Amino acid sequence: MRELTLEEVQTILTEGVAVARAKGFPSTVAVVDMGGNLRGVLRPEKGRIANPDIAIKKAWTAAALHRTTAQVRELMITTDRFGHGLQFTDERFCIVGGGFPIIDEAGDVIGGVGTSGGPVDLDCECSLVGLRKLGFQTDFADPLAGAPKSAKQTKAKATKAGAGKAATGKAGKKAAAKPAAKTAKK
Repeated sequence: MRELTLEEVQTILTEGVAVARAKGFPSTVAVVDMGGNLRGVLRPEKGRIANPDIAIKKAWTAAALHRTTAQVRELMITTDRFGHGLQFTDERFCIVGGGFPIIDEAGDVIGGVGTSGGPVDLDCECSLVGLRKLGFQTDFADPLAGAPKSAKQTKAKATKAGAGKAATGKAGKKAAAKPAAKTAKK
């Protein structure tokens, strides 16, 4: 697994701040490494003093959980999801959109980027612009998409699978063969 270079960190920071400024927002951009350690933060003049901490939390959350902060929000606030309430376990979690994992060419998460200071859509764009320029992935699918969302769903899925196996025994095969035979006669 490789590390983010200083030049990559600088590009992500400056590109994000430039987009925000062009839209009239003094947004802050932060980058962390794969261990959640701060690699850089850039707050332009007139940026709110709360923005650096929020941007860092967004970047940390994305790197720690290998998901966008919007995906993390869905996991943590939906009662039947496995991550429900997880945001209360560590003060560094941020469930506001604008944080993205940084994934290298080999598919490894090598860091995270977060932006704070504008509307969520703009925060997202500011985080992604530098990633795009550097050729990093910017399409993020939920790594657990299609997986059971809760223990209850896992149990229900296992029960359905067990019922399906029971129906495919000898009696199940005969029952399944009869409708096919009737259809063939018509």
